[in-house]
Amino acid sequence: MKSDLPNYIKNDADKNIEISNIQDIMSFNLLDIVDRAPYGQQLFEGIVVDSTSKAAFDELKVNLNRKGVTFFKTPMDELNLDAILSINNYHAGFAAVAKYPCLTIPMGYEKTGEPLNLTFIAKPFEELQLLQMGYAFEQLTKSRKLPNYYQ
Repeated sequence: MKSDLPNYIKNDADKNIEISNIQDIMSFNLLDIVDRAPYGQQLFEGIVVDSTSKAAFDELKVNLNRKGVTFFKTPMDELNLDAILSINNYHAGFAAVAKYPCLTIPMGYEKTGEPLNLTFIAKPFEELQLLQMGYAFEQLTKSRKLPNYYQ
C-alpha cells in the first residue's frame, strides 16, 4: 500500500482527489478522527514506518502465496469444503495472497460498537457462491446494523 496507493492515485484515480499518499490520509482522518477513523490509525501508522525493501517484499509475497495455497487448498479439496470460516478477518491476509476470495460480514458488536466479523473464504473464482453464503448468513442472523450516522 505504501507504494501502490500513490501509484494508483497518480494513474487511475479521479484527478480531483487531493491526497497522494498514506500520510495524507492520516492527516485527513485527524481532521475528524471520531467519524473518519473511530478505531484508530494503527494500520496506516505501521505502513508509514515499514522499511521492507521491494525485493524482500516480493519474496515475502511469493512465500505467503505458497503457504496460503497450501493452507486453504488441502483442507478444501480433501474435505470437499465450499468455504472456510475465519473470525475477524484473521485469515484474510493469507487468503488474499493465495488469491482465495473473502467476504466479511458482521456477526455481532463489541460494547464500543466495533463489529465482530465472520469471514467466509472460498476457492478461487467461486465469488458467486461466496456471495450467496454471505447473503444467507445475513438473512438468517440479521446481525449487521447500519451505523447511526448513515441512517
